[in-house]
Amino acid sequence: MGDKIVIGPINKGLREDRTAFVIDDDSFPTLINAYQWRGRVKRKRGTSFLCRLTRYFNSNSLSYSPTATISLVAAAGNILTGFSLQSNGNIVPGTVTLVGGTDGTTYTDPAMNGVLLATGGTGTGGTINYATGAITIASGGTETITAIFTYYPDLPVMGLEDFVDASLEFPSTLGFDTTYAYKISNNSPYSSYDVSFYKNPASATYVDYIAKTVPTPVKWNGADYQQFWTVNYQGALWATNGVPNPFVTTNIGMQYKAIVAVTVTSGGPPAKANLQITAHGLTVGDFLYINEVVTTTGINFQTGYVITVTDANNVIVEFPNATIATNGTGGIAQYLTRSADSTKDGIRWYDGDPTNGANPPVLSGTKGWVNFSPPLSQAAFSISDLPAAIYYLCGCKMIVPFKDFLLFIGPVVQTSAASSQKYLEDTIIWSQNGTPYYTSSYTNTPTATVYTPAFPTNVFSPVLVPTNQTATAPAYFEDQSGFGGYLDSGIDQSANTCSSSEDVQIIGFDTVQTRLIYTGNDLLPFNLFVINSEYGSSSTFSSINLDKGVLSRGSRGYVITTQTGAQRIDLQIPDEVFEVRLLDNGSDRICAQRDFISEWVYFTYPSNSTLYKFPTRTLQYNYRDDSWAIFNESYTTYGIFRKVTGFTWATIGTIYPTWESWNDPWNAGQSNLLNPQVIAGNQQGFVMIRENGTNESNSLYIRSISAGVVTAPDHCLNDGDYIIISGIIGTLSSINGNIYQVGLTTQNTFTTSPTIPSGTYLGGGLIKRMYVPLIQTKQFPTAWGISRKTRLGVQQYLFTTTSNGQVTILIFLSQNGSNPYNDGPIVPAENVDNGSLIYSTIMYTCPESTNLGLTPANVNLNLVTALRQSQTWHRMNTSLIGDTVQLGITLNDTQMRDTTFSNQFTEIELHSIILDCSPSQLLC
Repeated sequence: MGDKIVIGPINKGLREDRTAFVIDDDSFPTLINAYQWRGRVKRKRGTSFLCRLTRYFNSNSLSYSPTATISLVAAAGNILTGFSLQSNGNIVPGTVTLVGGTDGTTYTDPAMNGVLLATGGTGTGGTINYATGAITIASGGTETITAIFTYYPDLPVMGLEDFVDASLEFPSTLGFDTTYAYKISNNSPYSSYDVSFYKNPASATYVDYIAKTVPTPVKWNGADYQQFWTVNYQGALWATNGVPNPFVTTNIGMQYKAIVAVTVTSGGPPAKANLQITAHGLTVGDFLYINEVVTTTGINFQTGYVITVTDANNVIVEFPNATIATNGTGGIAQYLTRSADSTKDGIRWYDGDPTNGANPPVLSGTKGWVNFSPPLSQAAFSISDLPAAIYYLCGCKMIVPFKDFLLFIGPVVQTSAASSQKYLEDTIIWSQNGTPYYTSSYTNTPTATVYTPAFPTNVFSPVLVPTNQTATAPAYFEDQSGFGGYLDSGIDQSANTCSSSEDVQIIGFDTVQTRLIYTGNDLLPFNLFVINSEYGSSSTFSSINLDKGVLSRGSRGYVITTQTGAQRIDLQIPDEVFEVRLLDNGSDRICAQRDFISEWVYFTYPSNSTLYKFPTRTLQYNYRDDSWAIFNESYTTYGIFRKVTGFTWATIGTIYPTWESWNDPWNAGQSNLLNPQVIAGNQQGFVMIRENGTNESNSLYIRSISAGVVTAPDHCLNDGDYIIISGIIGTLSSINGNIYQVGLTTQNTFTTSPTIPSGTYLGGGLIKRMYVPLIQTKQFPTAWGISRKTRLGVQQYLFTTTSNGQVTILIFLSQNGSNPYNDGPIVPAENVDNGSLIYSTIMYTCPESTNLGLTPANVNLNLVTALRQSQTWHRMNTSLIGDTVQLGITLNDTQMRDTTFSNQFTEIELHSIILDCSPSQLLC
């Protein structure tokens, strides 16, 4: 008498802590590119294209280029490397305008086919390779040209952050790569543009202030593992790209230069002084913050702006609120709206878009970025056991607002001495209660000073700090009560994560979880207590806040921490935490994001099963059902996006190329405007929306194709992956739309099957990844209780109904989960176990016709009752015997290569399985 095994509803997910024949009936020893959710198993959700991080470039503007022309020697050159832009960048086709300096010939490519047409002058045309930036000028010779174009820098996405602007109802989105900041449009068609410009405050009331005529560009210098930590607080977005690991001073520090001498030209207020600064690089309108000048009074802790550039080493600076008594020497000038050292990053704040969002942009500069490095004491003072000196906060790992203070966790401090930066890994520095700003805002009429010596208060226009905010110079002084302060944890480990829980901050160190509480005592407003000394946190961007606690990834497990304890949440998959590739700062590359609509969390990490440094795998944690799954995908950071406008008939084709691929359900929460959607950026600067359907977006670009080898920098593809190539310009455009399987891979190259033919490649090539699901059930030992093998008979599968989809059903026997018994090829029985193969592995998820499912139904779909069913039962009949039986669901090579795309992105949703099993012969 046979037994019926009923699997469903499916309430468990990936289970790796026990052998496959011991786990629950609805658990899965293998669950790749699929997941358990609300009683069923579904194929991995897909993505839609949001944007690529994109920059406008104009060699005629100092806001974009330090050099205005390049020289093309022997009629050849490169407009990316020639203008010192990213060598792996690629040009947006059709955006290039070149002007020859010899006779004014203008070169453009209106057809977007790589052929430059010449107008005006004597030039006869040329060519451009959009993938590399290489150009030729057919007229030959050496020609000096200027260039305007839009390009993709091909830098990894390091941040996708909310920016709260009081003038807008909902947050907007800022993107970061390692070098630039971008605004991502919330209106369809979605796009990004560069907002990497310093703030240029305007003044309508103070005659001596002259706004800069050329907005100043700002760049970051982070490594490709340094993700951005941001927080919105008091009118601005505060940003840091963290601390290098291991700590070095090469790319972190204060933006300042030494002052040689101060010569007073007007005692004030307002005061004017000539500052002698060697090779200052300043322009009229730049803001400075002055400190440590000796033999004078009244200029230290003052904010001023350049009104005259005397020469390369001297500027005259206006200090609206200062009274300067005598000349002085020494000291430093902090550069607030310009980079004094283009190789250094620190903390910056941002109060809004410095452009008009157009292409080409108009740069107003009245909003933008400001450097931030407050002094931490009035006089020499010892911080965290460092020698007594005047220190400045010049960087940190995390920034957190708490109880109307702004906290800087894991700070970097330095003195005015070169290369004096010190990383205080277990220290917290905070601002004065009520304001985090230390540079004057100049918003009101002159008022009396309230500090000794005379610190500036808010007195004049122009506005440097955000509108309606106040500033005070001693906001971070730690040698006087009532201002700033610091706390040493005494743990002597790196503080790595921070997230709120009820009325405290949970701070995770390497092997310790702590809580930071507010004491209400102005002398020591915060105190730290240990919660757990076993399960720490090691990945800053793995922290996720839940009401019941804080999730994070530590070196010993994925944990949840409350105010009273910490415990692992990954007991079903206890070894996955040790599968992280730790080389190349692997722990720093981990990132996580919560999906509030679907109730799960993504933990993305670089897998030690590959040689790629960027993340190549995602753990999806369904916190409602406490289940896990694995996705083989590559994302470098996550964020939240809110669509202000949706698709139109004119824009839907840019996201979904066919009606079949637009399979997001109408009732999905993601489809509602302004609902928070999860977005993800990758190593090539692509940003995708995680959708509720199964279609995938383009996510990689092709640098070159030569002799069948495709070059795509840091592609992170795996041997055996399937891809679709599109967008190619050149004679190789004939392969657009073709499906290929990835062959031998290196970090930047791969081969394909079939081999790509020879031809000309001029750029534009894009790659869409296709993900093969692999679902393996438990190994069912149904007759072990009577020492018998198991015979598997009829199986019935309940799938969500599709119009023309199919899957591959694999059957594994006798604790062999690697070699399916019912899969080909058919070979002599004496060589392999499946020599008597007589079964098909194909199962349709659409209604079958009368020939037992060998072909899909081919009738009027409106008349097929089965197609009106949300789910359909499907039957497979076998007679196989094994110690155990195990089922697998996947897609085979033929299904993945189907050029009608009927299977690659079709929904696969399994609700239940019924197995007819009966005892067979004796075990052994």
